[in-house]
Amino acid sequence: MVDEYVYDYSEIEEDIRNLLRFLGEDPKRPGLRETPRRFVNALLELTRGLREPAPEVKFFPMEGVEYVGRISINDIRFTSICEHHLLPIIGTATVIYEPLNSEVPGLSKVARYVKWLAARPTLQERFTSKLADDLRIKLNAKYVYVKVCALHMCAMIRGVKDEDMYMVTESWSGNIDEAQLEELRRATHCKVPKIILTKDY
Repeated sequence: MVDEYVYDYSEIEEDIRNLLRFLGEDPKRPGLRETPRRFVNALLELTRGLREPAPEVKFFPMEGVEYVGRISINDIRFTSICEHHLLPIIGTATVIYEPLNSEVPGLSKVARYVKWLAARPTLQERFTSKLADDLRIKLNAKYVYVKVCALHMCAMIRGVKDEDMYMVTESWSGNIDEAQLEELRRATHCKVPKIILTKDY
């Protein structure tokens, strides 16, 4: 866990003060005195997946009932960081899988794994692909299909400044044929988080 680590903040805090000076700010003014520490703590939280162990997936027996079919976990919220600009990515992931046996994982464990894997600098394409590969193994699944919809602050508040644009990525892993894949593509939707910005930025 993050709190098991002991960090020496002094050097990185001074680097952030220098960054504030570079931007034209005075890091000694009251509103910014604690900013370097807060900034470091925020980044540690947003990248906790780099230091925390992956969540364990616990399975529960169906107890005499054999489940045959798909399981869909929809619109799992996550926050990540774009590795190009270190700005937030906010999105949802939908995970569909078919179990190999009659044991099912705890529902919250899938969501925890999504959030853990997202908590690091990444690209949405890589995150989606790795999520499908990892969950197929973690869930002991015949196949896993993942669709991710996300807003990228690097495109919303800088550069093109398009607050309506979002990215959709998909990936799959395991034994899935073309007909199943096309059906999943048609049937699977993911919710795009709503963030309302003013036009004054």
